[in-house]
Amino acid sequence: MHRFWFPIIFICLLFLSEGILSATAAVPVLRTDSLKVQKKGFDLHALPWRFHIADGRNYSNPAITDSTWTVTKTMFGSTEQPQGWKGSGWFRLWLKADEHLIGKMLALRIGQNGAAEIYIDGKKIGGTGKISKTKAETQAGRAPFSVFPFMVMDQQAHLLSVRYVNDQPTFPEYTGFQLWVGTYEQLAAGALDDLKMNGFLLASISAQLALVLLHLALFVFYPRQRLNLYYSLFVFSTASVLYLRYLTVGTADPYVQRITADLFEAGIIVVPFLAGILLYGVSYDRLPRRRIFITASLGALTLLDYFLEYRNTSVPTTTFWLEIFYFLLVVADGLLALVRAMIRKKPRIWLIGAGMLTITLFYLLVGSDLFGLMKGNYQLIAEWMSIGLLAIPVSFSIYLALNFADVNRSLTSRLKEVETLSALNLAQEVEKGRILTEQAERLEQTVAERTLEVRSQAQKLQEMDALKSRFMVNLTHEFRTPLSLIIGPASLLAEKAGTAIERQQGDLIRQNAQQLLLLINQLLDLSKLEDGKMEIAAAQTDILATSASVLAPFAGVVTQKQITIDFKSPFSQLHGIIDAEKLTIILRNLLSNAVKFSLTHGRILVDIALEKDHADDVLLLSIADQGIGISSLKLPYVFDRFYQADASDTRSNEGSGIGLALTRELVELLGGTINIDSTEHVGTTVRVKLPITNIQTKTGGEQYSLPADPEPVQEGEKDDFSDKGPLLLIIEDHEQLREFIRNTLGPQFRTVTASNGEEGLRLAGKYIPDLVITDLMMPGMDGYEVCNKIKEQELTSHIPVLMLTAKSAAESRTKGWEAGADAYLSKPFEPSELLALTEGLIRTRTQLQERYLREEAWKPSAGSLPPQEIRFIDRVRSVIEAQLGNELFGVDMLCDLVALSRAQLHRKLKSTTGHSPGDLIRMVRLQQALNLLKAGETTVAEVAYKVGFGNPASFSTSFSNYFGYAPSEVKNS
Repeated sequence: MHRFWFPIIFICLLFLSEGILSATAAVPVLRTDSLKVQKKGFDLHALPWRFHIADGRNYSNPAITDSTWTVTKTMFGSTEQPQGWKGSGWFRLWLKADEHLIGKMLALRIGQNGAAEIYIDGKKIGGTGKISKTKAETQAGRAPFSVFPFMVMDQQAHLLSVRYVNDQPTFPEYTGFQLWVGTYEQLAAGALDDLKMNGFLLASISAQLALVLLHLALFVFYPRQRLNLYYSLFVFSTASVLYLRYLTVGTADPYVQRITADLFEAGIIVVPFLAGILLYGVSYDRLPRRRIFITASLGALTLLDYFLEYRNTSVPTTTFWLEIFYFLLVVADGLLALVRAMIRKKPRIWLIGAGMLTITLFYLLVGSDLFGLMKGNYQLIAEWMSIGLLAIPVSFSIYLALNFADVNRSLTSRLKEVETLSALNLAQEVEKGRILTEQAERLEQTVAERTLEVRSQAQKLQEMDALKSRFMVNLTHEFRTPLSLIIGPASLLAEKAGTAIERQQGDLIRQNAQQLLLLINQLLDLSKLEDGKMEIAAAQTDILATSASVLAPFAGVVTQKQITIDFKSPFSQLHGIIDAEKLTIILRNLLSNAVKFSLTHGRILVDIALEKDHADDVLLLSIADQGIGISSLKLPYVFDRFYQADASDTRSNEGSGIGLALTRELVELLGGTINIDSTEHVGTTVRVKLPITNIQTKTGGEQYSLPADPEPVQEGEKDDFSDKGPLLLIIEDHEQLREFIRNTLGPQFRTVTASNGEEGLRLAGKYIPDLVITDLMMPGMDGYEVCNKIKEQELTSHIPVLMLTAKSAAESRTKGWEAGADAYLSKPFEPSELLALTEGLIRTRTQLQERYLREEAWKPSAGSLPPQEIRFIDRVRSVIEAQLGNELFGVDMLCDLVALSRAQLHRKLKSTTGHSPGDLIRMVRLQQALNLLKAGETTVAEVAYKVGFGNPASFSTSFSNYFGYAPSEVKNS
């Protein structure tokens, strides 16, 4: 398009009778009338200039010829640069002035974004920025309102030289410069008008910011009216755009101009967007999110087009029309929303519509000068746009003022209603006060009565608690005599026992009676502490000897559990005044807990030392284990009486919840402190600090371990796997009780034992016992789960289960029946009761076995077996029937095909059908032979081979022995 119009315009200029300038073959002439055509001055950048890549100021000298320089224009971009342009050079132009301009003050204005020096006949008259010898010292600069005066004194040709540097253009398409010439009065007046116009923007911005603050304040005081917020955002965006325009035009820094120009373009998109939100807020009760999303997306695309156009010069110039389209689209949609709101007869919405229509017309006719009415007069455009922009604040101010008036009237009306209601409420409050006074009096009387009642109840509770304590004390005292009569004879029996079993039984009675006595003593100590009757008997004590006496009884337990106790002290001798009895109880309780909760192959560290607490001596006891640990949620409660950190049926250790509670109270009685640190699945450390006086020590250190010489534990020595009598599986985590049950039942039954549910379940599948006796409360897998899994597994589903439990509640028994238990036995139990239940369950199973044998339970039609047994028999029979023709098929192959050992399959089939695997294979073959013979389609010999007999004679003998008649008689029958 530019290439089309340029020659036409050039030809027209040649034929103008009074042109802008007159030109000879070499030098243009400036005329007075031509300078008055444009207020800004005559465009020198439209003339052909001479360009040369050079440096140094001497090129402004008229004596240097420029006839060989490149002819070019000073206004160029990245795609139309002068030949050889590398960011700097000299531009020269020869001019003449007519006689009316001689001796008259002339001036130049320059528009560019680089650094320039302007010379007339080799004399510098001005410039912008700073040009130095190095690129780093050269600084670009703008002079938007500067005028550079000069004067010519003759009609000779004068040289205008511009030294120009712009090696890093902020606007790639405006790399060159523009230059205007005119009279000084003309250009100075134009520059002053431009400066005033740019300053006028600040006044408009100030007014708009005042509106922003006003409506923000209204929004803060009345948040329900969101229009104030939307309007504030819109006005703030317009003020921001104007300020960016002010900076873009007036800044002297090209880089600042680049940034503000980009932000200005972004603002051109944001302003219509916020205007749309404002219109939506006026028109709708709720903002339409979908419309807002669409307009925001279109605005982002328009802004993206701008940046692509700036960064890539090959993109067509479409941003201006996209901005116009976006503005029209958003405003049109907003006006459409206004029209719909007016159709809905929303009060006074037409005021906003009128204001928006006015500003839209001003934007199209004046702001964008779409139809050229303003003829490019920026000052005129700014003045009219300032007037047009008042339409929005005026319309919105009127609209919001009227709305505020409505709200005010509504509030006044409601205030009157509130006054009426207040008077009514006042009367009601007076009445309520009277009622409350009466109620308060009645309440005081009730509280007094209740207080008296509570005091009476508290006194009764104290009496009952004291009675309970006396009862517990008396009861525990009464326990001592029977326990003494148990411990004494048991010790004598163990000493004078004739057999190892009798000695073991005597030791078992004595050990458990002593354990019960220890529990009774702890209860008595708690009762004394509660009543404040526990006295301190401090005396000179050998601390290390006392500790050794506490550790010694644990040697057998740690050997059995395969754990190690390491004792350590920095002293070889430690004496001091302390209560030895209470120290013994504290150490024993803490060590008992550590041993109880330690895992196999774990270690327990007992450390006894001294430390200073201010000036006092303190005995420090530390016991650390590598046991199961305590959860951080349960740790705060471990010192509470009767608290169990693990109260589930699967806890691995028994306990009363007394030991730690008693320990803490004894420590506090002695004036000490106790702390416990524990990490679940890692271990627990207990630290006790006790005051001690009159200390006598000897250094050298004391260190030893229990057991001193650990013996290897042999497992399975007591299990009886002989092949005579029924086999019992005993699952019990308490070793002594497990051995007691084994010894009780051992003379009549074979036994195999397991210490936990997982091991018991594995042994049940391995040996297929005739009866399983399992405890209910065990670590890991409890008795319910063991019973349930035994009944679910095909291999063990037929085995009866006898469950031992310390729980007597009906709910516990019901849960056991649901898991498939065949019988229950509550602890404590008589050996005769255990033996009778065991014999009864074995006898019942034997009777069922005989019944299945009589009813030929192995046949497909048998319905007397449980469903799981039927499925197992069907699977075995299917394997046998699939191998009938295989003469080599036998028990070993059957075991491989059903994935069971020979012993497992034998015990399973014997328990369910009464037949061995070999008998079952023979019976299935003979039954199939009978069916084939009855069909009458084959001979006896052929039938024998079909059912896996290699010898027909052997087949006939087996057939006759099983059915009572020969195979040849089948057809006749």
